[in-house]
Amino acid sequence: MFFLEMTDESATLEGGDVLFTGREFFVGLSKRTNQRGAEILADTFKDYAVSTVPVQDALHLKSFCSMAGPGLIAIGSSEAAQKALKVQTHLFKHNT
Repeated sequence: MFFLEMTDESATLEGGDVLFTGREFFVGLSKRTNQRGAEILADTFKDYAVSTVPVQDALHLKSFCSMAGPGLIAIGSSEAAQKALKVQTHLFKHNT
């Protein structure tokens, strides 16, 4: 097992903001995760695309979406979820 210790005190990365699809990472930018945290994740997992998704009006990314099976993301119907869905759909199409 691999453990990453972030020593950059300006970086924040909450586990609930990291969604791994098996092919790529979506990182929610929220009150608990910032751009620097996403950059460190991307630097650590260079073989995978890492895309950021703004998270507003929710605790973290996985508050309204999660992996529901291979190639399937379940996402809620709230306004915050629908905004994130638009970003994720655009990023997925761009990365394929």
